[in-house]
Amino acid sequence: MKTLQRLRSHLWPMGTRLQLTFWYTAVLALIILCAGAIVYKYLESSLEGSFDTTLSLQAGLLTSEISEQNNHLTISDHTGNIPSLEATHSDPRSIPADITNGLLVRILDSNGRVVRESPGFRLYALPTLTSAQFGTQQIMQQTLKLREQKGDKVELRLYSQVITDHGRPYAIIQVGESLNQLHSVLRNTAYVLLLLTPFLLAISGLGSYWLAARAFAPIHQLTSTARAINSGDLSQRVPLPRARDEVYFLGATLNAMIARLEDAFTRQKRFVADASHELRTPIAAIQSKTDVALLQPLNTQEYVEVIQQVNTETLRLGDLIRNLLALARSDEEEAHLIYESVHLDQVVDAVISTATELAQERDITLQAQDLAPVEVQGDEARLIQVVMNLVDNAIAYTSPHGYVSVTVKKVGDQGLLVVRDTGRGIAPEHLPHIFERFYRADAARSRDAAHKRGSGLGLAIVDWIVRAHQGHISVESTIGKGSTFTVSLPLKQASTFN
Repeated sequence: MKTLQRLRSHLWPMGTRLQLTFWYTAVLALIILCAGAIVYKYLESSLEGSFDTTLSLQAGLLTSEISEQNNHLTISDHTGNIPSLEATHSDPRSIPADITNGLLVRILDSNGRVVRESPGFRLYALPTLTSAQFGTQQIMQQTLKLREQKGDKVELRLYSQVITDHGRPYAIIQVGESLNQLHSVLRNTAYVLLLLTPFLLAISGLGSYWLAARAFAPIHQLTSTARAINSGDLSQRVPLPRARDEVYFLGATLNAMIARLEDAFTRQKRFVADASHELRTPIAAIQSKTDVALLQPLNTQEYVEVIQQVNTETLRLGDLIRNLLALARSDEEEAHLIYESVHLDQVVDAVISTATELAQERDITLQAQDLAPVEVQGDEARLIQVVMNLVDNAIAYTSPHGYVSVTVKKVGDQGLLVVRDTGRGIAPEHLPHIFERFYRADAARSRDAAHKRGSGLGLAIVDWIVRAHQGHISVESTIGKGSTFTVSLPLKQASTFN
């Protein structure tokens, strides 16, 4: 019982290989059934046609030996198949009349009177025919179902033909033969097909299972290789077959997925490392300043300075945590934006008013140029964050006596926000990475220690907000001349937000 249960649990539900084997075998069984039926019907039709042809030839030979002279039939039996007068008039029960063997012949005159006949015709009381029953036809074919003296059923194929002389019928020839031999051939053929079918299906099942195993061998190899790849070694790739078949595309898909995972793990590791570093810096600063304050007594002014420094680092730490939470929500697609009509030019004007004091502290000229009225559909608070981060970024990377300008204009169905600065610029090799989280380059993203207040997430947040508004951000930069950030957002009538 346990063996049967284990076998059942192994076979059911059926795996893909067993399913393929089952369907291959079922399709082959259907093909054999249809082919066998077609062969059987074709063989039956061919044998019956050949049988009728043989009877027709026999009737033709016998017809040539029957003639009429002075309204009297003359029979010359050269073939030896015409029954004798003794056989015709003898008692049929005294003469073997097994119609399953040999040819049955009967000759009638035009009125249906028997001239010569084989004993089987009288033994089985086969009906006679007259020439009038043929009508316009001269040939009649019949299949008669009879029963022998032993009780066995017999089918007799009877071929009847009118013999004429210049269109006048004067005799009828009937030739018949049992169909038992034909049926025996058909039965034997059916038995052979039925006996061969199970062997063919068994061989087909085994062959199908083997072919399925061969077909799944490359997939097993892909599975084994994929199983060997873990998160610690995502540089491996599954081997691809030379043939560009389904297995090739499956392997290519797995390799693409592994490449995406490798990139995600790499970015995650770098993000965690950078986030840890960024979080450690303000915490270390807070701890250092408080430790110094606790080591020796300080006057009131010195305590105030320590508290201000701690407050500054705490604000920086809070900004960093808020930015990390915002990006985490964006990754999980849990950030909810409130879309409304936003005048981009008014947003820029408000941000410039706020940031002017910061620019003046660094002796940088901040100016709004060509603030065309542009109305977009979006989250006003997030769009303010975009403008603020870009302006703050431009001020931070521009040397004293530099210049930062902000422009708002319409181009087609897009509203453009352009922020230009005359800062140090960004090297070409760093441009593709500046919107990555915590990405830093010596000439592009580092700040002087005295002015370093950013978290390294500003441009990453800008990129996320712009993409969430179905927009696009690009940057152009030249070393020593400055950078230009361009944000493209769809206008209100062109935007499609849910």
